[in-house]
Amino acid sequence: MGLCALVTWISLVYRFAEKGRLLGTTRSMALCGTIMACTCAAALITITLLLPHAADVPPAVAAAAAGGALAPRVRQQQNQQSTPPFVAVITLGIAVLLGHLERRLVHDMYCHCERLVRDFQDVAQLRMFAFDARAHLCGCALQAKDKAAIDGLYEDVVALLDEATKVEAEVEANRRQRELQDFPKELHSRTKEEAEDCRQALAKAKEACVLMLKFGYKHGKRSGDRDLMRIRQTAMAVEPLAEAPAPHP
Repeated sequence: MGLCALVTWISLVYRFAEKGRLLGTTRSMALCGTIMACTCAAALITITLLLPHAADVPPAVAAAAAGGALAPRVRQQQNQQSTPPFVAVITLGIAVLLGHLERRLVHDMYCHCERLVRDFQDVAQLRMFAFDARAHLCGCALQAKDKAAIDGLYEDVVALLDEATKVEAEVEANRRQRELQDFPKELHSRTKEEAEDCRQALAKAKEACVLMLKFGYKHGKRSGDRDLMRIRQTAMAVEPLAEAPAPHP
């Protein structure tokens, strides 16, 4: 069973390569363990069913079967027997669990990357984090194509950060204009529409940053998470730029 578990684990690693981290969270680890247990159970049942025919299989044929072929007599006997219902149920269960595992890996990856940018409420802080995160990811990338992909994703982040900066500048200009024109005091601050425009612009930049972090999550190592957390804390510690006082006539 140890060999079966090892083969199953290697198959999972190959199947979900660059799709996430099998040991990223407790739930993904539990799903992996369940899949391995079900696979070993199915293998054990299959071996038990084949044992009565083991004496009919010559050693040379048994060796060929290990490489993927089956002895004609054994294959004929297997074809004459229907697959036991519980083996079919286990096989179906494994397929369902594989689907759950794939969705779990995608969910875990998004939650991890989104958590890194969730608390940024200032464009300047997010810009600093994205710049340092890009440098870290490129430094950890081994292949030139990975570095090029990271640079392309970073350019998308910068473009959306510039757009968010533009939106905030326009909103601030309108707000100060209302102050200078002696609008009612309640209109001296941002309106709900203006605040929502700024929030959406920043959210788009965050989402682009998440895409860049996802690339690093899929191709990087778990040890790099600590460096990204340190970069995040450094960026969060930077005080947002204070607004210049509005000129008075």
